[in-house]
Amino acid sequence: MTTIERISPENTSSLSPVYKEVFSGNPWYEERICSGARLNGEEKCAVQYTSRAVPTDYAWKFDKDKGTGVRGESAGLEKCVACERDLIEFYPDFVNQNDLIKEALGEQGFIGFLLRDSNQQPFGFSWGYKTPQNRTVSVNFPLVRPLLASRGIDQDKTFYWAELGIVDKKQGSGFGLLASAMQLKEAKREGYQSFVVRTKNERVLSILKRIFSGKTAERLFADPEKETPWYGGNFQDANMEEISKILKKSRR
Repeated sequence: MTTIERISPENTSSLSPVYKEVFSGNPWYEERICSGARLNGEEKCAVQYTSRAVPTDYAWKFDKDKGTGVRGESAGLEKCVACERDLIEFYPDFVNQNDLIKEALGEQGFIGFLLRDSNQQPFGFSWGYKTPQNRTVSVNFPLVRPLLASRGIDQDKTFYWAELGIVDKKQGSGFGLLASAMQLKEAKREGYQSFVVRTKNERVLSILKRIFSGKTAERLFADPEKETPWYGGNFQDANMEEISKILKKSRR
């Protein structure tokens, strides 16, 4: 049976390793990255490296000239093939997931859930919070907020859905839908009128369509730093009957 528990400072030691495991997989492939990603301007090189095979139709393909994208089947590489700099671990060398988790817990309006299997092993999570004004580890909100405002979004009443992740071996079994339904039900209950999410994961859009009465989340703009698409929607479209069914059926 799957159990769902609130994320709190007491269980972050369980959350940290599963966070790293989730984002090393498809579609993020955040396994290793060129150390040039720490630089700015023309010297920056943000090529990611994964030991896995990347699908041929992957949207964020390796581009040597631009220093972007993901290079697959790279287990034996030690240097970046685009700029010859050293490769580093994505977590925690480029992004420290422990700092990211701690920061999220401190954000106003934090709502988060951790999924565990029948052996009490963590395998998934979902969390978010009120759209912040400050820059976070992952998002430059001082640049994003004017773009949200230009789309008529009241950010004082908007929930930023920051994270959703299920380990590879558990994907495709409805657990992402379960975590999302729990997350968004709680956000609606706490009075948020709208939500925004930044994602390149098409599964997230499918989940949102099911939860929000068949409506496709609106694509808002590309992130000003990472070019990842932002999407939004209204909680008035949430199908609470469907959410209740998901929560009832998916606990197993």
